[in-house]
Amino acid sequence: MQSHRLISIAIDHITNSHRLLSQSQQPQFHILLLCSALTLRHKNKQPNWSKPSLVRSKSGLGLGPVDPLEMAAEAWNRTALLVIDMQRDFIENEGPMLVKGGKEIVPNVIKTVQVARQRGILIVWVVREHDPLGRDVELFRRHLYSTGEVGPTSKGSPGAELVDGLVIREGDYKLVKTRFSAFFATHLHSVLQGAGINNLVITGVQTPNCIRQTVYDAVALDYQPVTVIVDATAAATPDIHLANVFDMKNIGVATPTLQEWTDFKA
Repeated sequence: MQSHRLISIAIDHITNSHRLLSQSQQPQFHILLLCSALTLRHKNKQPNWSKPSLVRSKSGLGLGPVDPLEMAAEAWNRTALLVIDMQRDFIENEGPMLVKGGKEIVPNVIKTVQVARQRGILIVWVVREHDPLGRDVELFRRHLYSTGEVGPTSKGSPGAELVDGLVIREGDYKLVKTRFSAFFATHLHSVLQGAGINNLVITGVQTPNCIRQTVYDAVALDYQPVTVIVDATAAATPDIHLANVFDMKNIGVATPTLQEWTDFKA
């Protein structure tokens, strides 16, 4: 209201001056008048604090103000954390499928899981577990299973286990995949739909393969938002990691650090 009064006073003042202008000067005056009024209104504009949001009550019988804590809880209840391929064969130094940047992110992945548990977020452990003879492995990797030795992340092998500090607990969900994407030839999408999940948070290895393909499939399936925690995911080199993060960010994927995601309030 104050800004409106100021604009009115300004218009009255400038209008009085208008009478003194020649006819040739009046068009320029009209432009000046409009710009002055808009500028004054902008400078005196008060914050437009929104009223409490209205949502349909759980009973469906009416609308009521939103409880911020309830809103946050509902948002996290629609979120799942995917922890991808944090297994010994990918992370530990002697692992046959070592991702060089993987070991560095273990503490951040552990912290992400802790925060997710505190928020009541569904945790999905996405792991590779292959037939010991490699019959379900991509063709370009089958030579790794033809030597008579146990192939990478073979089912039941030590290399298929999660690294120390990451533990599947009651209420978590374990998903076995045999390709890069956690959605390819699995029932992940139906599990998430059944749980009412539409927001995904991604951690693990490695960025150009399993992270990227899972993210692109999630975007194609209209999960929104899809979030990749940039310092809880890794690749063979920082350059490869950042290049793929750049690509994912360009298709609308959120890319916060762990600290930024931890500080975020839904």
